[in-house]
Amino acid sequence: MENDNRQSNNDDELPNKMRNMSVDNSIDENYDETSDLNIDTKKNSTIEVIGIVINVAQTFDEFAPLIGTFLALGDEIKKLYDKAKHNKELCSFLLKRCNGAMAAVRDLDMRKTESKGFFSKEGNLKLFKEFIKCMEKIKKFVANVSQLNKLKKYFYAKKIEEELNELVKEFNGYMSSLNFSINVQFTDDFATVKSDLKGIKEILSHILGVSDDKQSQQNVLDDICSITKKNKNFQKQVKQNTSEVEENEPLLDGSKYSKENCPSKRIQKRISYGNCEEYCFKEFSNNTSTSSSADQSNQSNNKEIQIEIRREVNILKLLKNFKHIISFYGVAQEDTKYYLVTEWMKYGNLHEYYTNFKDYIDLKTKIKFALDICRGVAYLHECEILHRDIQSANVLVDGNHKVKIANFGLSRKFSDITRNILQNLENIRYMAPEKLAVENDENNNNDAQKKKVPYDSKCEIYSVGALLWEIAELKKPHYDLDKSVLLVNIRKRVSERYCLPFSNDVPTEWRTIVTRAMEYDSMWRISITDICRDFYNLSNKIHSDSLQDNTEVSTSNDFCTLSVDEAINVHRSTNGNKQLAWQSFKYHSPTNLEAKYWLGYYYYHEEKIPELQQINKDEKIRIAANIFKETADKGNPSAQLRYGMCLWEGNGVVINTLEALKYLKMAANQGNSAAMYIIGKAYWKGGNGIEKDKKQGAEYLKKAASNNHPKAKEMCNELGINN
Repeated sequence: MENDNRQSNNDDELPNKMRNMSVDNSIDENYDETSDLNIDTKKNSTIEVIGIVINVAQTFDEFAPLIGTFLALGDEIKKLYDKAKHNKELCSFLLKRCNGAMAAVRDLDMRKTESKGFFSKEGNLKLFKEFIKCMEKIKKFVANVSQLNKLKKYFYAKKIEEELNELVKEFNGYMSSLNFSINVQFTDDFATVKSDLKGIKEILSHILGVSDDKQSQQNVLDDICSITKKNKNFQKQVKQNTSEVEENEPLLDGSKYSKENCPSKRIQKRISYGNCEEYCFKEFSNNTSTSSSADQSNQSNNKEIQIEIRREVNILKLLKNFKHIISFYGVAQEDTKYYLVTEWMKYGNLHEYYTNFKDYIDLKTKIKFALDICRGVAYLHECEILHRDIQSANVLVDGNHKVKIANFGLSRKFSDITRNILQNLENIRYMAPEKLAVENDENNNNDAQKKKVPYDSKCEIYSVGALLWEIAELKKPHYDLDKSVLLVNIRKRVSERYCLPFSNDVPTEWRTIVTRAMEYDSMWRISITDICRDFYNLSNKIHSDSLQDNTEVSTSNDFCTLSVDEAINVHRSTNGNKQLAWQSFKYHSPTNLEAKYWLGYYYYHEEKIPELQQINKDEKIRIAANIFKETADKGNPSAQLRYGMCLWEGNGVVINTLEALKYLKMAANQGNSAAMYIIGKAYWKGGNGIEKDKKQGAEYLKKAASNNHPKAKEMCNELGINN
């Protein structure tokens, strides 16, 4: 180091050419010192050596801090990878490249004397600075992706792939330009990452049932982000014991709902005077008294609880956009009582349902129930919400025989008011081993506080597994044990690694899912995403086997559903089961535009569906017209044609020929030959508010005829229109 300093101090005495001389070997060999220096060869050689060392030292000094920055960025990327909550494989894909680059830079640093050509080569300094910027981009990418849960990764899959492609291309460019080499092959790696992104997109689209429409996807993502953020803030407020009510969460007026039948003392079915919709009113104020305190104290306690529940419902209301979770509408007050208001579920809980309809529930229905429940749990987990009490009593069935998750909350107090004592006792049947042991210790007061195990997603997966067993067998887990000593007997069974037995007709795939979900050691339990994926695959397998002959579908399968394409095929089949097709269209209509259109079609045409026969014909036509308009506005050409005809003929709507023409043209522009024919005929003949225009009429008729519309061909021939 002292020698380097001495050489640097003599730098001013050297000519400019010497000071700027390159140390690149190819330049040194051809360099003629005597052409620029009036000194003898011996002296020149001495100065040349000194000058080269000085130049290397100087040039390396410029690189030294950059090398430090580069290596520090690499270490930070490694730390981000170690702390990654999600997408480790994706991060690893970049980390391995960064490790290779860091190894090359460390080698360069350690062998700086031998690497003098690198440090002095023109352009390397600029390239290295740009490479650092590339590393900063990789760091930012890893920081973002490592915190990106699977759902968000699904929505951003294309953007992630594009950004990853650009980063890798840029990284490889700098590695090549700087002559850095990596002795690792990455070709298969990138294919794996792309496959991973594609697989997640496919799996989660099945889990959430979100259409390919980008706006729908964004809406779901926005809901999840909003719910997650609000939930985190709520949990902080609960810990801080604050009791402010959201300004946009007012109390509902219970007097604006008419009372119907009352299944229990606490639960009422009510109908809104405003929209005639059915709601469930669950009273909670009467259960909040902690003792025989004074009425004033009770009222104060009730007020605090209703405020806390209103704050919580303000968050849970956002879940109503997901069809596998019960909809929350708010908290209602009537006189001195408070009610939690949710959607009305006609058939009660799942246990009641399969007890009453056991003879109608086949394997396909069971798979559908299982998949829908798991989809609901998966959505809650994406929102960072744990149900905490998965059991058949907390899964409800609506009037369309669809299951939805209910009786959960963000806080323990909220959860308690949504359940009854019997439910809380029954949850032992579904309890994970690690929680079951604590439950027993708490009952026996054996220093339970020290052994307390936090409830997490792994505990929830065990409960899901037990519920899946129940759906397969249509019996509660451990149904054969004496209820009076249920905890003791179940705990003994579980501690001995007892496995709930299956009937012979339960598919192997189902048994495997339950076994993996109910692993004694929580670390080996399957994830909720994998459960959904496996049930989706099982559903496809069973569906494929049973649809070899669509025309022979039994009416006993009324609780099953087909895909939209399958339902269309069944509908068009001469002997197709129209009831099954209708049921399937109805099921898919909230998320599928084609299914929604066919729903309108059935309201308009079908008379053989029992559910539709109970509706007045004019009302059915009005409903159909509204559905046609909704789906027409979203781009369905068949709906555009039908809504145009509704407007033309006044079916379900007021006649408006100009508006009808607008919708018919929308359909025609998408290639609908029937719409082309109607427009052509209208322009050719004129009338009904349409100005006669034979030129336009002929054009539309020719287009319809060229698209093989029989009546258009016939009309063109009659009128002598050359098509």
